[in-house]
Amino acid sequence: MLYIGLMSGTSLDGIDAALVKINEKGELSILDSHYQPYANNLQQSLFKLSQAHRVELEQLITLDQTLGRLYAEACLTLLNKSEYSASDIQAIGCHGQTMRHKPRPDAFSMQIGDANIIAELTGITTIADFRRRDIAAGGEGAPLVPAFHQDVFFDAHNPRQILNLGGIANITVLSQNPDNTFGFDLGPANALSNEWVEKHWQMSYDKGGIIARSGTVLQPLLDQWMMIDYFDKAPPKSTGRELFNLRQLEKLTPEINDLNKEDILATLIELTAVSVSQGIEKWGYTNGELFLCGGGAHNIYLIERIQHYLLNIRIAHTDELGIPVDMVEACAFAWLAYRTINRLTGNLPNTTGAKGPRVLGAIYPA
Repeated sequence: MLYIGLMSGTSLDGIDAALVKINEKGELSILDSHYQPYANNLQQSLFKLSQAHRVELEQLITLDQTLGRLYAEACLTLLNKSEYSASDIQAIGCHGQTMRHKPRPDAFSMQIGDANIIAELTGITTIADFRRRDIAAGGEGAPLVPAFHQDVFFDAHNPRQILNLGGIANITVLSQNPDNTFGFDLGPANALSNEWVEKHWQMSYDKGGIIARSGTVLQPLLDQWMMIDYFDKAPPKSTGRELFNLRQLEKLTPEINDLNKEDILATLIELTAVSVSQGIEKWGYTNGELFLCGGGAHNIYLIERIQHYLLNIRIAHTDELGIPVDMVEACAFAWLAYRTINRLTGNLPNTTGAKGPRVLGAIYPA
């Protein structure tokens, strides 16, 4: 059966769409993919809304509908690139765009992107709202992708971990016993550095980490940032841009705006490298294989810094395992749609903190 997965993450850069085939054994292969960037004005609107203390209801509804149309457009463009039509697709799994995420206790998570519009414009059954059933069962609704990682990337012969470097960095520690597999959010990946680059160089990101490489890590500043309570909190745990955003960082260390901007960027990259490596050393494997995915996997300087702290781990890209780094999470939500349609559970309680496995998502029929 064929499924489409849609992912737009905390980097707020655009929509990843993956067309996948899942056979009768549940084995997944990617057939085609499409990336649709957000227009700059939409990106700015989404960021402002995600950071606002008070939200204008009409603006929220308008953006919800706008994203629904964009998700549908991404699906139709993907199908036009491929040899398939809407009638060939069993379902679309849409993550939606996160506007708020709060961990336990009193957890909640809100994604927008009207699934009614997606189903209507594509003529394909759409599944969305994956996180809130896990929250209803006492979990944090995140991260959800570790169950997919276990199903697709597990290797019986090597200790293996999957590191997603999106806006937030999250890790999956794969286990021989699927019940023992777990994952958690480590801290910021691209969110802070991209925001700094946008502010000072008017670019979306530092390609390959070239600018960061020219700076010098400011150790006293890094030490202050590493004192943020989240880093020492034990899993299960999740976070988002509510905690890791430039405004919060400026409150903690207001002097950053008086220091060399290249040095601050280098220090932000080092923050990711150190928080990733320390999280893995505390709760993951310190040997074996670490496969990278997400936009940060393209940041050569960041990967060098992570490898600097994890000398006994082989670092590679998920392309080596058959799924391109930019499409892993889109494939995951196609897989979650398959699980929902077949009434199979999609969460890992060890990861989210839920009372038990649950079938996730709300179904919007074609």
